[in-house]
Amino acid sequence: MSEEMIFCKNVKILRLKNNLTQMEMAHICGIGVKSLSSIEKGIIPPRLSVSILVSISNYFRISPYDMFDKVIK
Repeated sequence: MSEEMIFCKNVKILRLKNNLTQMEMAHICGIGVKSLSSIEKGIIPPRLSVSILVSISNYFRISPYDMFDKVIK
């Protein structure tokens, strides 16, 4: 599995494990719900900013590296 796919899966896993709606998670990431939905489906929007990774890492207290390394359990 590619690092991008691992990232996409982890975004969805973190959202579901923390009982967040897509709207809440999109707000945390600083993106729209449509962009979040695309990410969760494994499609990374072309203008995706690294700030999304930083926002997720800070909010969930997880290393940015871990978002790409392996699927979170």
